[in-house]
Parts: sequence; structure tokens; C-alpha cells
Amino acid sequence: METSVIVGMLVIAAVWGVYLIPELFGDRKAATLSSTEEFDRWTHSMNYVQHHTASDLASSSRARLQRRRRRTLLSLILLAVGSFAAAGWFSSIPWLLTGLFFGSLVALYLIVLAQMKQQRNLRLKVSHVAEQMSELEEPQVKVVNS
Repeated sequence: METSVIVGMLVIAAVWGVYLIPELFGDRKAATLSSTEEFDRWTHSMNYVQHHTASDLASSSRARLQRRRRRTLLSLILLAVGSFAAAGWFSSIPWLLTGLFFGSLVALYLIVLAQMKQQRNLRLKVSHVAEQMSELEEPQVKVVNS
């Protein structure tokens, strides 16, 4: 009985993982348009894009992505805490192993998010004021070819 519950929880976690982390399994929006409802959804989104600026679209997309990442992280944390609580309640080694599995998923997800943030910062190449050469450090004599 206990094994079937653990397997069931792992299957549910895998299904939610596929739903909440689409970047790892491919983009769901890349599918072809196969129905009039999807075509209507596509034309509605095109209308939305035409009436908003690029900065509005980027900020809303970034906010939506952050919400999805927070939701994924919260779900993984709740699964880990719930598994550890069940391990303590039932004094069960399989629940403890399940909790360790979800805990490692939380750690792995945080590492991936940190790497993505680091890559984004490198891509943006944020320069600080202290790194820029001041006017006093520039050479005072400039050679001009004549």
C-alpha cells in the first residue's frame, strides 16, 4: 500500500513537472495551428502585440515567467516538506527518500535559476560606474595625424 502511494505521488510530481517546467520538455506554443479555436487565440495575441509597446510586452512576459518560476519552486518546496513530514509521521524510509529526492530537485532548480541569472547578466554586460575610465585618467595629449 505504501509503495503504491509513493509511486502515485512520483507520477503526479512528474506530470506537474512537465506542466510547470515547459522549457525542459519543449515549448508548448511551437505546436501547429490545428483548430479554429487556436487560430482565434493566435489572432487575439497578434492584436494584443499590435496595441502594446515592446517594453510593455517584455515586462509582462518577464513578470509571467517570474510567477511561473515562483510557482514551480513553491510546489517543489511543498512536496519536499510534505514528504519529510510524512516520513516523520509514518517513520518511513521510503518517504524520507522521497523527501530527499524532492529536496535535491529544489536545490537543482535553484542552481539552474542562478545560472540563468548569471548568463543573463553576462549577456546584458552591465557596467558599473567604478569600472569606467574617468576623465582624469584619460591622456591629456591627443596626437592628430596631419
